[in-house]
Amino acid sequence: MEPLPEHLGHKPVFSIPYEQFDGIYAGKTDVKYLSVGLAQYNANSVSAKTMRHTGGRWTRQAEELPLHRVVDLSLFIAQAIYSTESGETEIPAGTFDNQRTALKVVENENRSTQEIAQFHNFMEENGDQLKHRLNALADVLIELRESGKI
Repeated sequence: MEPLPEHLGHKPVFSIPYEQFDGIYAGKTDVKYLSVGLAQYNANSVSAKTMRHTGGRWTRQAEELPLHRVVDLSLFIAQAIYSTESGETEIPAGTFDNQRTALKVVENENRSTQEIAQFHNFMEENGDQLKHRLNALADVLIELRESGKI
């Protein structure tokens, strides 16, 4: 495995080797690490990043996300995928910072019938794994809440 890069703009503070944990891509992914550290766009900010290696070099295709966006993405994924009925869902007001009204989310987003079918096929094939990960997140959050840490 490639050692964690130290020369990139994102400065890892915590990282985990991720190659074997990358869902359906485990063992055959270019995402080598997940990192939480100082953001490359602002050294006073903290972000999460997927650290990708092409086999020859570390790539800038890696994703760096502010921590609140990671949480927001998790909230959005859970709400959009699992609360949708008849192709739409409503995300309650206050789910996201500064969200004063409910957000109506429609599945289509101008996708073709084939693209929607591909999405549903992926979810049918991989939805159990995503549910498992979301349940693990829920368990950790419940434990932290019960211990008064959040």
